[in-house]
Amino acid sequence: MNMLKRRLVWVLCCSMLTLTLSGCEFRDIDLRLFVVSIGVDVSEKSPDLYNFSFKISIPSGDPKTGEEKSLLITEESDSIAEAIRQVKSKVDKELDFGHCKGVMYGEAYARRDISKIEDWTVRRRDMQLLMYPAVAIPTAEEVLRAEPPTERIAGNAIFLALSEDGTESPFITRTYSFDLARRMTEVGEDPVMPVVEVGEKNVLNINKVALMDKSKVKVILTKDETRLFNLLDLRNLSTNFGTRVDGELIEVNTDRTRASYKIVTSPKGQEAIHFRVRIQATLEEKEDIKLLTPEEVKKIEGIYNKELSKAITDVLEKIRKTGRDPLGFGLRYGGTHWNNKTEMEEWAAIYPHIKFNVSVKLRIKSTGYKQ
Repeated sequence: MNMLKRRLVWVLCCSMLTLTLSGCEFRDIDLRLFVVSIGVDVSEKSPDLYNFSFKISIPSGDPKTGEEKSLLITEESDSIAEAIRQVKSKVDKELDFGHCKGVMYGEAYARRDISKIEDWTVRRRDMQLLMYPAVAIPTAEEVLRAEPPTERIAGNAIFLALSEDGTESPFITRTYSFDLARRMTEVGEDPVMPVVEVGEKNVLNINKVALMDKSKVKVILTKDETRLFNLLDLRNLSTNFGTRVDGELIEVNTDRTRASYKIVTSPKGQEAIHFRVRIQATLEEKEDIKLLTPEEVKKIEGIYNKELSKAITDVLEKIRKTGRDPLGFGLRYGGTHWNNKTEMEEWAAIYPHIKFNVSVKLRIKSTGYKQ
């Protein structure tokens, strides 16, 4: 009995000692610096070194006052873990990555291999899997250094746009860190990332998408190609399309959009992907103020259907020529065929010459006039 009491006392003392020691790891909020974004660039000194930039938000009370404070520290190292240790020696508080919202990959680095850093962001315990990765042009450091006039919280302007919480744009392709990591290992679907560019007066332009293989950027689509890519990838894309009818400019605004496709594999050698794109739109702008007749509306719809069908086909063929599959055609093919040993080899042989048949049906539900 005495032996049991002594053991219980010993266990209690060890527990109290453990609690006391673990409490030393806690840091109050006024002893923390919050890293809100990370940038990765190649080093000009050595191909084995990288420039890691850390944008740190300094708490300063009420964000509505607009008195945001931030600090950007750049370290050169061969690993991000070592760079973080070096940054810690330059600040007086503990670095906290719990509020890190994104990783910016400089274009030069993104065209090499981002898999090492992406693996680190997924592996590190205090990093969010809901972060927003993006390609930064010209460099990640310059993008993070930009402070748009509308920014109220340090580093928040980029992520309000990338998350579409603050703005909704047909040119922004939203990508999460967990989805990027999944696509980098998925068979039949390749990753994509939005592109962030620094414009004049610290204005950030986010209107392009980068197509990747499993580790690096291969090609960056143009602004108009990005809009069409998002039209195929997303439902109910809010955007506008313009055309000219008898020399007159016509602009429509989309209310509802939907794209679906079917992979047809017979006859052999004539495989095709049939795309059906349905758009419901409103006439938003026209140069002539006269009312349109039903026949004229049908004519406008026909012109849009023809032009959009060709434009979408051109984008799909451009993507196919790069060898990338960001829309997941291969994943669909593998999911609808039952020979797991050979189905992806079959798709690899089919995709380079597959034909795209695009059918667009745009319907103008309103001409904008109040009757």
